[in-house]
Amino acid sequence: MTTDSSTPRPPQQKRSRAAMERILGAAQELVAERGAAALTIADVAVRAEVAVGTIYSRFTGKDALLAAVQDRWLDQLIARHQANRTAVTATSADFQDTVARCVSGMIGTFRDHADLIREFALRNAAQPVQDNAALRKLHEVFTQLCDVVLAHPGRPDEIDRRRVALAMRAAQSILEWRVATPLAVAPDNDWDTLSQDLPRLAMNHLGGKAF
Repeated sequence: MTTDSSTPRPPQQKRSRAAMERILGAAQELVAERGAAALTIADVAVRAEVAVGTIYSRFTGKDALLAAVQDRWLDQLIARHQANRTAVTATSADFQDTVARCVSGMIGTFRDHADLIREFALRNAAQPVQDNAALRKLHEVFTQLCDVVLAHPGRPDEIDRRRVALAMRAAQSILEWRVATPLAVAPDNDWDTLSQDLPRLAMNHLGGKAF
């Protein structure tokens, strides 16, 4: 997706800020439902219950609106990841549990954001990571999860950064494939199955005992 780098004019009044939030929320819902290519300003206006002119007073066009929607979604994605990371570091007792919780957090993120990950990250996967904001954020989340595993005091010495990165990357690659592949094509890889299998896969890659 090509996005417009123009920054929307920030709303100043409470009512105007509420209208902006409705516009962004409506556009995000429509992207998830129909895809970015099918999004129209008119449809966003109907969903947000605002005039078309209200949207154009804040955005130069569809690309600028999509760029703002992507930024909003990425903020939500990072906030969720930070909450998951805090929960893992606060409650995980042993090393296997930490690995399982990190992988489960990845699964939840991909499951709950599947449509938007597909639109904003995977459709542009051929782009260099530095040019794809969504992929860049997913890579940051991936790196931070590796850091959580590496920092665990019960981590065996032989499980180094390379092995942790391979294990977590294997799980992330399967999740990216799950998001990109219709369930009808691979019915045995639904989210419940992945929730059971991927923590075991990660431990196998680490060379540890499976759950």
